[in-house]
Amino acid sequence: MPSSDDFIRPREWVSDFITELGKVVRKWGEDRYIPIRQKVDEDWREHELVVPMMKEILVDLGVNATFFPAEVGGTDMPEPATLAAVISEELARIDSGFATACICSIWGMVPIMMEPHRNMELLMEFGPKFCGEELYVGCMAMTEPASGADIENTGRMKGKTIQTTAAQIGDQWLINGHKIWPSNSGHVGDLFTVVCTTQRGSSDPNDFAMILVPADAKGVSVGNPYQKAGMAADLNSDVWFDNVKVPLNYRLHGPGDDLKYFHRATSIANVCSAAMAVGVMKSVYEIIKKWTTERVVAGKPLKEHSLVADMLSEVAMLIESTSAWMWTYAREMDHPEIYGWEPWDERYVLKTRGLALHASNAVERACSRAMDYMGSYGYSREFDIEKHWRDQKMIGLWMGGKGLKTLENARYWFDLETL
Repeated sequence: MPSSDDFIRPREWVSDFITELGKVVRKWGEDRYIPIRQKVDEDWREHELVVPMMKEILVDLGVNATFFPAEVGGTDMPEPATLAAVISEELARIDSGFATACICSIWGMVPIMMEPHRNMELLMEFGPKFCGEELYVGCMAMTEPASGADIENTGRMKGKTIQTTAAQIGDQWLINGHKIWPSNSGHVGDLFTVVCTTQRGSSDPNDFAMILVPADAKGVSVGNPYQKAGMAADLNSDVWFDNVKVPLNYRLHGPGDDLKYFHRATSIANVCSAAMAVGVMKSVYEIIKKWTTERVVAGKPLKEHSLVADMLSEVAMLIESTSAWMWTYAREMDHPEIYGWEPWDERYVLKTRGLALHASNAVERACSRAMDYMGSYGYSREFDIEKHWRDQKMIGLWMGGKGLKTLENARYWFDLETL
């Protein structure tokens, strides 16, 4: 009988090491995280349960190190999009909020740790902290109160609505601004990657900047965690930068290149969003398969009724289609020598927006359909469908939301000139 492992994952595209790492993550989740999964929803403020779990995954199991160069204690794994997809999928099967917290911890370092544009000076300073024996958590500080999805909309807005500024004062950057919603903000994050501008109101790509700011730097303050409908394992809060000073070399690359490699981080994030959706849907598949097999209605298993079979078929198709699309794009990004585009090509941002949009629609539909046929049981916390249903909604809201994803996908395929 097929299982969730029979959905598309091309074996010739995923190395044995990455496959085995995914199995280790899944086994860890079953043994360590799932027994406390329901309690995590009540841990949204303090993260007393979540932070130790993050250490076990990122440090003890070495997930952090897989992305970093060997020179700083990492494993230096090739095919980063494929690696990120497997880790995101396996963690999201356990808890997509926890997956978000773990993946976002290293997301802000993507622009400097991927070949061929590594910033070894910064990696030598911060890489050992991520690859060390203690938990060191990163945070991509991007969204702002006034600009909504404009920051992610680099193709049209080009950074001109960014309000957080970085001014060069001697041999330092002076940073001022206010960020909202970043994953791992609050008391969890140790290092912020701050998306800012060197000239407020500018649409010049040279003024788009990403600068590292340690959380304990003078002038950094954070707000209280937001209480959300779901994704409790991902802590979000406000972050303020008040005349914060950091060295000039804390800018990730420099004029033009910061925006260029921000595109790669955005494209990988879109692939990871799809992978999380796949992970959630595979968990839903397992739950609904067991439920409709064991639940007897009118003298036969629930799955043997035609209306239920229609729902089961749809869930399977949503997983299969999203998986196929996701693996195709991950493969393209990891192999520019075959496909001709570098992974930081802005066209990947536009293409992967369509993938992320499809994935968020698919996971929302799968969770809702499964709940329809579990009835009140699906709505109860006992079976975890309702948790996935609450958590998955955020996948469609981040990175510019469904509106920006729709527009950018259309920009690529239909050469939109005004939208």
